[in-house]
Amino acid sequence: MYRYNDKKLNRHYVYLDDDHNPLILPCLFARYTQVLNFRVESNSYQDETSNKIIYKFLEKEIGPDTSYKICNHLGRFLEWVNEYNDIEHVNIYTHTALPDLVINEYINEFLIDECSKSEAVVDQAVNSISSYYNWLVLFFGNKRKYIGVKTKFRTAARNNNKGPLAVNYLLPQTREIIYRNTNTLLQEIVLRNGGELGCRTMENRGFLLNDFKANQRKYSGILSLFEQLESNGSQKEFKYHLPSLYTKYGRSRMLYIPRDLLQKMKRYCDLERPKSNSNHLLLANSGKTKGKCIDRSFGSNTFLLARRKVIEKINSGIDLYSGIQNITESNVYHHLRHSFGTDIFYNLCEGQNKSYESITTTSGIYIETARRLGHKVDGMHANETTKRYIHSCGYREHMLKDVTYG
Repeated sequence: MYRYNDKKLNRHYVYLDDDHNPLILPCLFARYTQVLNFRVESNSYQDETSNKIIYKFLEKEIGPDTSYKICNHLGRFLEWVNEYNDIEHVNIYTHTALPDLVINEYINEFLIDECSKSEAVVDQAVNSISSYYNWLVLFFGNKRKYIGVKTKFRTAARNNNKGPLAVNYLLPQTREIIYRNTNTLLQEIVLRNGGELGCRTMENRGFLLNDFKANQRKYSGILSLFEQLESNGSQKEFKYHLPSLYTKYGRSRMLYIPRDLLQKMKRYCDLERPKSNSNHLLLANSGKTKGKCIDRSFGSNTFLLARRKVIEKINSGIDLYSGIQNITESNVYHHLRHSFGTDIFYNLCEGQNKSYESITTTSGIYIETARRLGHKVDGMHANETTKRYIHSCGYREHMLKDVTYG
């Protein structure tokens, strides 16, 4: 998908699909918003006769700055939808009829959890996307959407703009403590996948049991890796090809699973995994979805539970948790992945006897780190990503000197 703010001809944002065909409704909305300078707001009241909540949609005049922000946020959301590949029939052409849960996944799991956006930015996104879907209700009779920040993510959004980027880094010892405070092997594996493999929460769905083909090549499934585990007692790492279907931007990559983690996966498969015909390794073990692949937000939700337990133990004064790195409600699942990337970056610098502050986006160290994480190395935010790693490496060294663990 493509988008650009055409200031000369159309005087508004233009949105195109991958074949450069215009997305008609978003383009019409941008014209309404940026040229006419209107937005559609939703007000509610309770009907005195039926006691039902009635929603009324009204047009409101806005300024050029607000209209630009609305259309910019809409473009970012449409780009995310265009890359969404988890639910059938969710794509750029069906975006006007998306389920509320998908829209709210963008707000909560993506913007807050994965991108660490501040409360102000997230509220802008909510208001912007709501403006678009309210516009669809008023002029096209679409069903109203319930869009907002979930309570459990509000604190994280509020804290995202309080501290420096360094808070995103969790020391290896801190990660181990978080893993220990899960309730099941499934939960522990999902968190370790973030901290030891660099998986995004959605990428936990990409562990397939059986061998599979991708781009005319055959790759080993998890069951084949279990066979390697049993037959070679000295092998320390096991390569697993994470299929593009389950990754952001559709970029597959190789994961290097440590022996200990693969052993935990095998133990889970043998003892805890529900009986199912599913080809996915990690399955929900309760509720209506029992026996089906875990959902995209399972990692985020699991991290929140473990984080709460760790914070409670720190506050209660348990000796084991005294003197450890501070854990706050601003820490989220994606920080496990960021910490993994920082460790890769730092260790590559150490291995080549280079200062991490000297690394640029053209360095082999940066490119290898990006490859391990599935990042684009030529994107517009590549340099920003490098700066985050450099900053976190400095924080890592500082914390290793000051933090003690029992």
